[in-house]
Amino acid sequence: MTRKTLPRFVVLGQGKSGTSLIYRILSQHPSIGLSHPKELHYFNRDFDTKPLADYAAHFANQKDKDIIGEVSPSYLDPQPVERIAQTLGRDTKVIFVLRRPIERGYSRYLQNICAREAGTSFQSHVPSMSRLLSQIGSAITRCYDFFGRENVLPLFYETDIATSDPVFVAKILDFLGLPDTGHAKRILEKKPVNAGVMPRYVYAGGAPAEFHSLGKKFRIPANTLVFCAQRRNSRVYEGASADDVAAALARQSSWTTAITETEYARWQKRHVLPCADRFEAEFGFDLSHWRCAPRRISYDAAPPPRMFRA
Repeated sequence: MTRKTLPRFVVLGQGKSGTSLIYRILSQHPSIGLSHPKELHYFNRDFDTKPLADYAAHFANQKDKDIIGEVSPSYLDPQPVERIAQTLGRDTKVIFVLRRPIERGYSRYLQNICAREAGTSFQSHVPSMSRLLSQIGSAITRCYDFFGRENVLPLFYETDIATSDPVFVAKILDFLGLPDTGHAKRILEKKPVNAGVMPRYVYAGGAPAEFHSLGKKFRIPANTLVFCAQRRNSRVYEGASADDVAAALARQSSWTTAITETEYARWQKRHVLPCADRFEAEFGFDLSHWRCAPRRISYDAAPPPRMFRA
């Protein structure tokens, strides 16, 4: 194993902040070699249980690339950052993306419900927001301490990625010293940022039922319960009993379907603004977009799986 077979740059996170889009675009650049799959979780989950050779094996087919990298949104935490510095070297280039904490947290909350088909209210998760932001602040401090400012690229979801004129590709390629091949243009033209969905159940009782969602019509067979979520997480329960349906609707009743302006204002004042002040003072970031007017947040209800398209 040589340094040539290990990443020279790492995208640390955050999750639900555009890292999948970053991976998709960088993986198509002819000079960049990335791991397959995207998220290896080596430095946050497998560091003490798997040898470095196992990690390096994910990049074995990328030796002919000019630069190798990894994208794992679970690394923006103090311990993974320290492990990356120890293992890959302090000359490693690191990139991270910050997103408005309430929006990011709610998006993650809905994603977890989609994956687990269960969850409590979003309000029960809010008290941990300040702690999580403090951990992120500590991770950013370690990034600058370990790698130096010349090797750290902060990006901001609202101003660099989810905007009408995204600039993150140009910033990343300039940071890595690579030419812009123009390959990202067609990806960005397809509205690639996943807006997420609100998971839900739909049920057809003794007769087939039709549902309309996002301008499309779906036909659910009789006695079928469907968990509508992100495409990979949707589930179908044929022959569902009355007890099955009642249990599903009871689970769904605890899910938070929207965040009100009043809630947003309260959480922003208590958790977000103190963190924005700290990050701006310590790191020189411009987080004026975190001081946005309180807003209601809701997502479109997830449609049934395509197999039920009428």
